[in-house]
Amino acid sequence: MTHSLEQIAQLEHSKEFARLHQKFHQFNPLKVLRVDQFEIRHSNILAWLLNPNETHQLGSFFLKKLLTRLVMRAENEGKGDGIDFFSFLYSSFHDAEVSREVKTHTNRMIDLLVHVPSQKLVLVIENKFHAGESNGQLVDYLAYAKAEFQEAGYTVLPIFLTLANDEPSDDSYLLLGYEDVLEIIEQQLEFSKETIADAIYDFLSFYIEVLKEQLVHDAESVELALTVYEENKNAIDFLFLSQNDNFKKQAVYKGLYKQLAKLDESEKTALRKIYEAKKKTIDFVFNIGGNVIREAFLDFVKEADMPEETYAAHIRFPHFVLPDWFDFQETLGEPASAYWLGQAFIIWFERQVGERLKVTVEVGPIPYEERLRLLTELEKRGVSFQQSGKQEGKKYTRIYTAWTDVGDWASKQEVLKSMFVLYDAPELNDLFRKIAESVEVMGAAVEEVEEITESKLEKVLNKSTVPPIPKEAFDLFCATHHIAEAERNYHWRNPSFVVPAFTRIEERYGMSRFDWWWHNGALLFWFDQLRDGRLKLVLELGPLQGEDRVALISELEMLGVTFKAVSKLRTAAYTRLYSNTKVIEDWQDAQQVAEEMTKLFQHPRHQELLAKIEAVSMSSSDI
Repeated sequence: MTHSLEQIAQLEHSKEFARLHQKFHQFNPLKVLRVDQFEIRHSNILAWLLNPNETHQLGSFFLKKLLTRLVMRAENEGKGDGIDFFSFLYSSFHDAEVSREVKTHTNRMIDLLVHVPSQKLVLVIENKFHAGESNGQLVDYLAYAKAEFQEAGYTVLPIFLTLANDEPSDDSYLLLGYEDVLEIIEQQLEFSKETIADAIYDFLSFYIEVLKEQLVHDAESVELALTVYEENKNAIDFLFLSQNDNFKKQAVYKGLYKQLAKLDESEKTALRKIYEAKKKTIDFVFNIGGNVIREAFLDFVKEADMPEETYAAHIRFPHFVLPDWFDFQETLGEPASAYWLGQAFIIWFERQVGERLKVTVEVGPIPYEERLRLLTELEKRGVSFQQSGKQEGKKYTRIYTAWTDVGDWASKQEVLKSMFVLYDAPELNDLFRKIAESVEVMGAAVEEVEEITESKLEKVLNKSTVPPIPKEAFDLFCATHHIAEAERNYHWRNPSFVVPAFTRIEERYGMSRFDWWWHNGALLFWFDQLRDGRLKLVLELGPLQGEDRVALISELEMLGVTFKAVSKLRTAAYTRLYSNTKVIEDWQDAQQVAEEMTKLFQHPRHQELLAKIEAVSMSSSDI
């Protein structure tokens, strides 16, 4: 066999593969009954949970939690307005009636219909576990329910329940995901472990495991799969493709299929037996490791030059923030709860029904005062969102969504191209500039610096791209501050410079332990042009020899400069001491850019830090 019997043998000795295989083959009676494979059986379990009078003895817990979960989803903002969802928490649902496969007037079947006469409430639930929508079915279901429950005061809530958070074709439907179902059940088991009947507890625990596998919710399994695929990619691809022909049109696998075609019958039989014995595990590793959106996203962040801390290559929702949004934390505060990457904003991609790629930008659960002011400033600048997002208690507000068609979801390059279509869209980059403007205005009010005018914003927003930093502007800035030719370096994106204090520090602490920019000293200033149209000034401590770096940090700490613990490790290389930004009205105006450079350089907080560095440099020169 030309393609590595040895590699397949190595897979058999992979500890991670063995652990993953063991996880997937633990006894679960629901898997024996193949509940995990059929939508109708999930609907049966949901009907059982939704009925307060069923044998689970949990009362209306699941039904109430499901209703309140609808409110929590950002996709449902603006839907169901006027309905007091939270009143359901203390309402009685003792008379709830749950029906399965309800035939409409057009002979279609509603998956689940819940009727609560005492609350005059009807839920129409369309359950899509693996299947897609049929043409017109959602409109038909809602029309039927409204016709059947015409009595005054009745509320009909249409719900679209999906495994992959696909959006319904009918905007009237509220979105619910199986991850919501999973979290509700997990919460109930956690709270009721001591009181719930053992048989019920075991049944729901088994169902949780089914949902986790389908949702790829188990982080440990995902990490194991990624490790196995990275270390055994050839073996996994060879075994999987040997029994799956539906990838033949993908160019990346053509070579493997040619090798498979050359195998004799005994070799094909051996592969089939190996695959059948470990089918579920091999399928899982292949689908996770070869996930196209994740692989395309990893190329996306590489091409966009994003630092590792600014993104996460999630299997279904790869997400990121602009690197300089970390600087917003001082003005906006930190999210009150665990939120994506821990910043005020998040951007994520996701695959949508209809072969589309979607990008979303969201404001997260930062402190309410800052959140309200941020949304108000964004609104002034034409950013639209649901007004309920400004209410106290709201955690998530989507401020931008866009879609683009993907020509071929099997092609990583096509998905990558679509990501950049969305990322480079003028509308999204206008939003980035509006975000930067809003945060700068908020910061300006706190620090009592110059307020930025609306006319300035409009000029910035009319620029679809930001040109290079003008050399003339950098030269003017350097002339103003007497920075000699030998102390500066012009680069169109990152012009940089040093000041005399840095040279004096180098006399004591030496140069960097490896090449760093053009200077290779201890400290360096540079300007940066940001994607959202701002000019940024950065002061950074570079990669000195370990002991020298720690000694310099200790001296600065004695003067009140704060450092994170990681910066004080001898192996640390780069530590940002200061950064600040200004919106540039006209990048072609060298005089204006130079003036903004000076404002950043002369900012009081920066000058205070520079004075401390100066003090250390003078102390050093005396020794």
